[in-house]
Amino acid sequence: MSDSWNTQRTLLQRVQDPDDTQAWGDFVRYYESFIKMVLRKSNVSLNEQDDLVQKILLRIWKGLPKYKYKREKARFRTWLSIIIRNAIITHINRLKDKGSKQKKYIKEVDIVLEACIEQIIDQEWLNYVASIAMDKVKTVFSGNAIEVFRLSLEEKTARQISEELNITEESVFVLRSRVKSRLKKEIAHLRELIEIK
Repeated sequence: MSDSWNTQRTLLQRVQDPDDTQAWGDFVRYYESFIKMVLRKSNVSLNEQDDLVQKILLRIWKGLPKYKYKREKARFRTWLSIIIRNAIITHINRLKDKGSKQKKYIKEVDIVLEACIEQIIDQEWLNYVASIAMDKVKTVFSGNAIEVFRLSLEEKTARQISEELNITEESVFVLRSRVKSRLKKEIAHLRELIEIK
């Protein structure tokens, strides 16, 4: 990450600043993967995802200068979810208009959109931020710490983990606690930088 990430400004504030030349690249680095995750969960076919991601990013880029954050009215993710949802609906309608032979695919995407696109976006965002934070945490710890944490997520007991890794149960508790604490800090830090609540 660049040094500019150490400032108190959020990514959204940075990307709206025309003098911050690195901001859009940082924005795309974080949000492109997230958009792809949402498209996959929304059953958009793999061969159509890249084009749709580019269209969504273009709409975001065009809309960001006009976007005004109003905490009481709408979160940034709500605005983003509307752009993603509208892009998917436009894509599906285009397929329908062409009399596409992919009727089953169109129906699957329609069902997902009607059911819960905003829930998908909220859940995928939480998963996405946690994944980025965990990647960062993995660079901080060595030895058994990450493996202890991973095994505890699999709901293995401290005794099972200690036997599997040949360490004491006390070490399991200490390592798990350290990784968990650092992960929480990383998630909070990331949310400060790239998320508007």
